[in-house]
Amino acid sequence: MMTTTTDETTSTTTDGDDTIQLTVRAAQEFRQVLKEKGLSEDTAMRLSVKGGGCSGFEYQIDIERNGPDEFDVEAMWHDVKLVVDMKSEFYLHGTTIDFNDSLMERGFTFKNPMSSGTCGCGSSFSI
Repeated sequence: MMTTTTDETTSTTTDGDDTIQLTVRAAQEFRQVLKEKGLSEDTAMRLSVKGGGCSGFEYQIDIERNGPDEFDVEAMWHDVKLVVDMKSEFYLHGTTIDFNDSLMERGFTFKNPMSSGTCGCGSSFSI
């Protein structure tokens, strides 16, 4: 299980740099989505990797209402609970999830050190 601690601007982890990290901006945006949907703040963000997309794999973010099961890994970043299935965690080691809100682009972004290439939209990657 990932064990994490957080501070105001960056996240640190107690078990190395291979965990999945969520930036403050990404956490704020996810909490805003929960608020808009009328969901409680303890609703988790589920991260996963699926086969497909332009480059072979796609990132997926979902709202997890049921909680983790025995095949999931959990972490807490900036008061947002992350839930990741063990298979996806393998592909997401060291990934930082951020949120971009610029004039040209709006959405969650992934900085994945395991990725050898990405598509133009940034939602799929190859290893």
